[in-house]
Amino acid sequence: TASKPQKGVYAQEDQMVLSYSPFKTHLKHLKNEHVLIVGCPRAMNAAEEFGFKHTTSMRDYAKRHSTMNPFHKGGCEKDDKVVSDEKETWDEDFKAILVFTDPSDFFESLQIITDLLLSSRPGEVEYEKNHRIPIVFSNPDLLWKSQFKFPRFGQGAFRLSLEACYKARMQAMNLPEEEIQERLSDFIQFGKPYDIQFLHARRAAVRQAEKMESEISHFYMVGDNPASDILGAVRMNALSAQKGLQRWSGLLVRSGVYNEGEDPKGASKIFDTVVQAVEYGLKHNSHNAQSTAKVEA
Repeated sequence: TASKPQKGVYAQEDQMVLSYSPFKTHLKHLKNEHVLIVGCPRAMNAAEEFGFKHTTSMRDYAKRHSTMNPFHKGGCEKDDKVVSDEKETWDEDFKAILVFTDPSDFFESLQIITDLLLSSRPGEVEYEKNHRIPIVFSNPDLLWKSQFKFPRFGQGAFRLSLEACYKARMQAMNLPEEEIQERLSDFIQFGKPYDIQFLHARRAAVRQAEKMESEISHFYMVGDNPASDILGAVRMNALSAQKGLQRWSGLLVRSGVYNEGEDPKGASKIFDTVVQAVEYGLKHNSHNAQSTAKVEA
Protein backbone atom coordinates (compact mmCIF):
# COMPACT_ATOMS: atom_id res chain seq x y z
CA THR A 1 0.00 0.00 0.00
CA ALA A 2 1.05 3.59 -0.44
CA SER A 3 2.39 5.35 2.61
CA LYS A 4 0.49 8.15 4.33
CA PRO A 5 1.47 11.68 3.31
CA GLN A 6 4.09 13.11 5.65
CA LYS A 7 5.79 16.48 5.25
CA GLY A 8 4.84 16.63 1.59
CA VAL A 9 6.25 13.19 0.72
CA TYR A 10 3.94 10.54 -0.72
CA ALA A 11 5.22 7.15 -1.89
CA GLN A 12 3.08 5.06 -4.21
CA GLU A 13 3.00 1.27 -3.99
CA ASP A 14 5.00 0.88 -7.20
CA GLN A 15 7.77 3.07 -5.75
CA MET A 16 8.45 0.72 -2.84
CA VAL A 17 9.89 -2.78 -2.67
CA LEU A 18 9.38 -4.53 0.67
CA SER A 19 10.76 -7.90 1.64
CA TYR A 20 7.48 -9.60 0.77
CA SER A 21 6.78 -7.61 -2.43
CA PRO A 22 7.90 -10.49 -4.73
CA PHE A 23 5.15 -12.68 -3.23
CA LYS A 24 2.72 -10.78 -5.47
CA THR A 25 4.38 -11.89 -8.69
CA HIS A 26 6.24 -15.09 -7.78
CA LEU A 27 3.49 -16.92 -5.84
CA LYS A 28 0.63 -16.57 -8.31
CA HIS A 29 0.07 -20.33 -8.19
CA LEU A 30 -1.07 -19.97 -4.57
CA LYS A 31 -3.50 -17.08 -5.00
CA ASN A 32 -6.55 -19.35 -5.24
CA GLU A 33 -5.36 -21.72 -2.52
CA HIS A 34 -5.94 -21.53 1.22
CA VAL A 35 -2.77 -20.15 2.83
CA LEU A 36 -1.77 -19.32 6.39
CA ILE A 37 -0.41 -15.79 6.80
CA VAL A 38 2.24 -15.21 9.45
CA GLY A 39 3.22 -11.72 10.59
CA CYS A 40 1.92 -8.46 11.98
CA PRO A 41 -1.70 -7.39 11.34
CA ARG A 42 -0.79 -5.47 8.16
CA ALA A 43 0.44 -8.73 6.61
CA MET A 44 -3.17 -9.79 6.06
CA ASN A 45 -3.90 -6.51 4.30
CA ALA A 46 -0.88 -6.98 2.05
CA ALA A 47 -1.86 -10.58 1.25
CA GLU A 48 -5.35 -9.53 0.23
CA GLU A 49 -4.05 -6.64 -1.89
CA PHE A 50 -1.61 -9.04 -3.57
CA GLY A 51 -4.58 -11.14 -4.69
CA PHE A 52 -4.49 -14.07 -2.25
CA LYS A 53 -8.18 -14.96 -2.08
CA HIS A 54 -8.27 -17.53 0.72
CA THR A 55 -6.21 -16.48 3.72
CA THR A 56 -6.20 -17.14 7.45
CA SER A 57 -3.98 -15.25 9.85
CA MET A 58 -1.89 -17.01 12.46
CA ARG A 59 -3.78 -15.05 15.12
CA ASP A 60 -7.20 -16.27 13.92
CA TYR A 61 -6.00 -19.85 13.51
CA ALA A 62 -4.54 -19.85 17.03
CA LYS A 63 -7.82 -18.50 18.43
CA ARG A 64 -9.79 -21.17 16.61
CA HIS A 65 -7.54 -23.91 18.02
CA SER A 66 -6.63 -22.38 21.36
CA THR A 67 -5.21 -25.54 22.95
CA MET A 68 -2.42 -25.80 20.38
CA ASN A 69 -0.50 -23.19 22.36
CA PRO A 70 -0.51 -24.05 26.08
CA PHE A 71 1.23 -20.73 26.82
CA HIS A 72 -1.15 -18.40 25.00
CA LYS A 73 -1.66 -14.81 26.09
CA GLY A 74 -4.77 -15.75 28.04
CA GLY A 75 -2.56 -17.52 30.58
CA CYS A 76 -0.38 -20.58 31.02
CA GLU A 77 -2.33 -23.85 30.74
CA LYS A 78 -0.30 -25.24 33.63
CA ASP A 79 -1.83 -22.60 35.88
CA ASP A 80 -5.40 -23.11 34.65
CA LYS A 81 -7.55 -25.80 36.25
CA VAL A 82 -10.26 -25.49 33.60
CA VAL A 83 -10.24 -28.35 31.08
CA SER A 84 -11.27 -27.33 27.58
CA ASP A 85 -14.14 -29.32 26.10
CA GLU A 86 -14.33 -27.38 22.85
CA LYS A 87 -15.31 -29.38 19.78
CA GLU A 88 -12.99 -28.44 16.97
CA THR A 89 -12.98 -29.03 13.24
CA TRP A 90 -9.71 -29.30 11.30
CA ASP A 91 -10.83 -28.52 7.78
CA GLU A 92 -8.46 -25.66 6.89
CA ASP A 93 -6.30 -27.77 4.54
CA PHE A 94 -3.61 -25.13 4.03
CA LYS A 95 -1.59 -25.40 0.82
CA ALA A 96 1.22 -23.13 2.02
CA ILE A 97 2.46 -20.99 4.91
CA LEU A 98 3.59 -17.47 3.99
CA VAL A 99 5.77 -15.61 6.49
CA PHE A 100 5.29 -11.98 5.51
CA THR A 101 6.89 -10.45 8.62
CA ASP A 102 8.32 -11.57 11.94
CA PRO A 103 5.65 -13.40 13.97
CA SER A 104 4.16 -11.44 16.84
CA ASP A 105 4.24 -14.52 19.10
CA PHE A 106 7.48 -16.44 18.56
CA PHE A 107 6.59 -19.56 20.56
CA GLU A 108 3.07 -19.84 19.24
CA SER A 109 4.26 -19.68 15.65
CA LEU A 110 7.03 -22.24 16.28
CA GLN A 111 4.56 -24.72 17.74
CA ILE A 112 1.69 -24.26 15.30
CA ILE A 113 3.80 -24.16 12.14
CA THR A 114 5.64 -27.32 13.19
CA ASP A 115 2.27 -29.01 13.71
CA LEU A 116 0.98 -27.86 10.32
CA LEU A 117 4.11 -28.98 8.48
CA LEU A 118 3.60 -32.46 9.90
CA SER A 119 -0.15 -32.76 9.43
CA SER A 120 -3.10 -31.14 7.66
CA ARG A 121 -5.25 -32.02 10.69
CA PRO A 122 -2.89 -31.59 13.64
CA GLY A 123 -5.67 -31.96 16.22
CA GLU A 124 -6.59 -35.39 14.86
CA VAL A 125 -3.44 -36.81 13.26
CA GLU A 126 0.04 -35.89 14.46
CA TYR A 127 1.89 -36.95 11.32
CA GLU A 128 0.86 -37.60 7.73
CA LYS A 129 3.59 -39.06 5.57
CA ASN A 130 2.14 -37.74 2.32
CA HIS A 131 1.42 -34.27 3.69
CA ARG A 132 3.93 -31.73 2.37
CA ILE A 133 3.38 -27.97 2.07
CA PRO A 134 5.89 -25.16 1.44
CA ILE A 135 6.68 -22.46 3.95
CA VAL A 136 7.89 -19.23 2.35
CA PHE A 137 9.97 -16.65 4.21
CA SER A 138 10.31 -13.05 3.06
CA ASN A 139 13.44 -11.99 4.95
CA PRO A 140 16.53 -13.99 5.99
CA ASP A 141 18.07 -11.28 8.20
CA LEU A 142 19.31 -12.68 11.50
CA LEU A 143 19.55 -9.17 12.93
CA TRP A 144 17.97 -5.79 12.34
CA LYS A 145 18.27 -2.38 13.96
CA SER A 146 15.36 -0.97 15.95
CA GLN A 147 15.27 1.91 18.43
CA PHE A 148 17.17 -0.26 20.91
CA LYS A 149 20.88 0.46 21.10
CA PHE A 150 21.96 -2.94 19.76
CA PRO A 151 20.56 -5.12 16.91
CA ARG A 152 17.51 -7.31 17.56
CA PHE A 153 16.71 -10.76 16.20
CA GLY A 154 14.88 -10.71 12.88
CA GLN A 155 12.93 -13.16 10.74
CA GLY A 156 16.12 -15.08 10.01
CA ALA A 157 16.35 -15.99 13.69
CA PHE A 158 12.79 -17.30 13.55
CA ARG A 159 13.58 -19.47 10.53
CA LEU A 160 16.68 -20.91 12.24
CA SER A 161 14.64 -21.68 15.35
CA LEU A 162 11.82 -23.26 13.36
CA GLU A 163 14.22 -25.43 11.36
CA ALA A 164 15.90 -26.63 14.55
CA CYS A 165 12.61 -27.38 16.32
CA TYR A 166 11.03 -29.02 13.27
CA LYS A 167 14.10 -31.20 12.71
CA ALA A 168 14.29 -32.20 16.38
CA ARG A 169 10.57 -33.04 16.37
CA MET A 170 10.97 -35.29 13.33
CA GLN A 171 13.99 -36.97 14.87
CA ALA A 172 11.97 -37.62 18.03
CA MET A 173 9.34 -39.28 15.83
CA ASN A 174 12.10 -41.51 14.39
CA LEU A 175 11.55 -40.35 10.82
CA PRO A 176 14.27 -41.43 8.38
CA GLU A 177 17.04 -38.87 7.86
CA GLU A 178 16.30 -38.80 4.13
CA GLU A 179 12.69 -37.79 4.77
CA ILE A 180 13.77 -35.17 7.30
CA GLN A 181 16.03 -33.53 4.74
CA GLU A 182 13.31 -33.68 2.09
CA ARG A 183 10.85 -31.98 4.41
CA LEU A 184 13.35 -29.28 5.33
CA SER A 185 13.65 -28.53 1.61
CA ASP A 186 10.07 -27.22 1.78
CA PHE A 187 11.53 -24.05 3.34
CA ILE A 188 11.67 -21.38 0.60
CA GLN A 189 13.58 -18.13 1.10
CA PHE A 190 13.00 -14.70 -0.44
CA GLY A 191 14.68 -11.44 0.57
CA LYS A 192 18.16 -9.94 0.43
CA PRO A 193 20.82 -11.00 -0.55
CA TYR A 194 19.07 -13.41 -2.90
CA ASP A 195 18.97 -12.59 -6.60
CA ILE A 196 15.19 -12.91 -6.79
CA GLN A 197 14.80 -9.92 -4.46
CA PHE A 198 17.27 -7.71 -6.31
CA LEU A 199 15.88 -8.63 -9.72
CA HIS A 200 12.44 -7.63 -8.46
CA ALA A 201 13.86 -4.32 -7.23
CA ARG A 202 15.63 -3.79 -10.55
CA ARG A 203 12.41 -4.26 -12.50
CA ALA A 204 10.61 -1.83 -10.20
CA ALA A 205 13.34 0.81 -10.67
CA VAL A 206 13.33 0.37 -14.45
CA ARG A 207 9.56 0.86 -14.55
CA GLN A 208 9.93 4.11 -12.60
CA ALA A 209 12.64 5.31 -14.97
CA GLU A 210 10.44 4.56 -17.97
CA LYS A 211 7.64 6.64 -16.47
CA MET A 212 10.13 9.50 -16.10
CA GLU A 213 11.31 8.94 -19.70
CA SER A 214 14.81 8.36 -18.38
CA GLU A 215 17.42 5.61 -18.47
CA ILE A 216 19.34 4.06 -15.60
CA SER A 217 23.12 4.03 -15.91
CA HIS A 218 24.00 2.56 -12.51
CA PHE A 219 22.28 0.95 -9.51
CA TYR A 220 23.22 1.73 -5.90
CA MET A 221 22.15 -0.41 -2.98
CA VAL A 222 22.18 1.72 0.19
CA GLY A 223 21.98 -0.34 3.36
CA ASP A 224 23.22 -0.98 6.89
CA ASN A 225 23.60 -4.77 6.74
CA PRO A 226 26.70 -6.09 4.92
CA ALA A 227 25.44 -9.69 4.85
CA SER A 228 22.21 -8.82 3.06
CA ASP A 229 22.28 -5.34 1.52
CA ILE A 230 25.89 -5.19 0.37
CA LEU A 231 26.40 -8.86 -0.45
CA GLY A 232 23.26 -8.73 -2.57
CA ALA A 233 24.58 -5.73 -4.49
CA VAL A 234 27.92 -7.49 -5.08
CA ARG A 235 26.10 -10.56 -6.40
CA MET A 236 23.92 -8.44 -8.67
CA ASN A 237 26.97 -6.61 -10.00
CA ALA A 238 28.58 -9.91 -10.97
CA LEU A 239 25.34 -11.11 -12.59
CA SER A 240 24.95 -7.81 -14.46
CA ALA A 241 28.54 -8.00 -15.71
CA GLN A 242 27.84 -11.44 -17.17
CA LYS A 243 24.70 -10.23 -18.93
CA GLY A 244 26.03 -6.85 -20.05
CA LEU A 245 23.55 -4.90 -17.90
CA GLN A 246 23.97 -1.76 -15.80
CA ARG A 247 26.36 -2.33 -12.91
CA TRP A 248 25.62 -2.26 -9.18
CA SER A 249 27.46 -0.80 -6.17
CA GLY A 250 26.81 -1.35 -2.48
CA LEU A 251 26.93 1.73 -0.24
CA LEU A 252 27.14 0.82 3.44
CA VAL A 253 25.93 3.09 6.24
CA ARG A 254 26.93 3.08 9.90
CA SER A 255 23.46 3.94 11.18
CA GLY A 256 22.24 0.37 11.66
CA VAL A 257 23.53 -3.19 12.03
CA TYR A 258 27.06 -2.54 10.74
CA ASN A 259 29.80 -1.74 13.26
CA GLU A 260 33.17 -0.23 12.39
CA GLY A 261 35.82 -2.91 11.90
CA GLU A 262 33.42 -5.62 10.70
CA ASP A 263 33.67 -7.14 7.22
CA PRO A 264 31.86 -4.74 4.85
CA LYS A 265 31.34 -7.58 2.34
CA GLY A 266 32.63 -5.62 -0.64
CA ALA A 267 30.96 -2.27 -0.05
CA SER A 268 32.17 0.40 -2.48
CA LYS A 269 31.97 3.12 0.16
CA ILE A 270 30.98 3.50 3.82
CA PHE A 271 29.04 6.50 5.08
CA ASP A 272 27.66 7.74 8.37
CA THR A 273 24.13 8.37 7.05
CA VAL A 274 21.79 7.37 4.23
CA VAL A 275 21.68 10.98 3.02
CA GLN A 276 25.45 11.00 2.50
CA ALA A 277 25.26 7.75 0.53
CA VAL A 278 22.47 9.02 -1.71
CA GLU A 279 24.31 12.28 -2.37
CA TYR A 280 27.41 10.29 -3.33
CA GLY A 281 25.45 8.22 -5.84
CA LEU A 282 23.89 11.29 -7.43
CA LYS A 283 27.22 13.08 -7.65
CA HIS A 284 29.54 10.33 -8.86
CA ASN A 285 27.58 8.42 -11.44
CA SER A 286 25.27 10.75 -13.22
CA HIS A 287 25.13 13.84 -15.34
CA ASN A 288 21.58 14.25 -14.06
CA ALA A 289 19.75 12.95 -11.02
CA GLN A 290 17.35 10.81 -13.04
CA SER A 291 19.85 8.35 -14.44
CA THR A 292 21.00 6.80 -11.18
CA ALA A 293 18.77 4.31 -9.41
CA LYS A 294 18.96 3.98 -5.64
CA VAL A 295 17.64 0.94 -3.81
CA GLU A 296 17.51 1.62 -0.08
CA ALA A 297 17.11 -0.91 2.70
